[in-house]
Amino acid sequence: MPYKDPDPNDPDVLVGVALPAHAEAIREMAYVFAEEFIRLGYDGKHLLGLFKNPFYAAAHGAYRALGEEAIESIIEECIDAWGGVRFVTREGGRETEP
Repeated sequence: MPYKDPDPNDPDVLVGVALPAHAEAIREMAYVFAEEFIRLGYDGKHLLGLFKNPFYAAAHGAYRALGEEAIESIIEECIDAWGGVRFVTREGGRETEP
């Protein structure tokens, strides 16, 4: 078998499939992305940039499907719920914000 050609009998070959989803499923997916990244410490500006970036295909797909206004609304709602996270680095007994 030529190098880099997948073997159809290999059980470890990564296979992706697209599943049909309605608009509400896309909205729920956007909520999950927003919640996850806000809980990691992202602010609204950086999170919106993530949704706008085509590198993040699923988040960007939600951005294209729902529009910027809906994504901003989702981000604001998630910030209200989860935005109290604050990361602190302690060095030598002093706290410094990243």
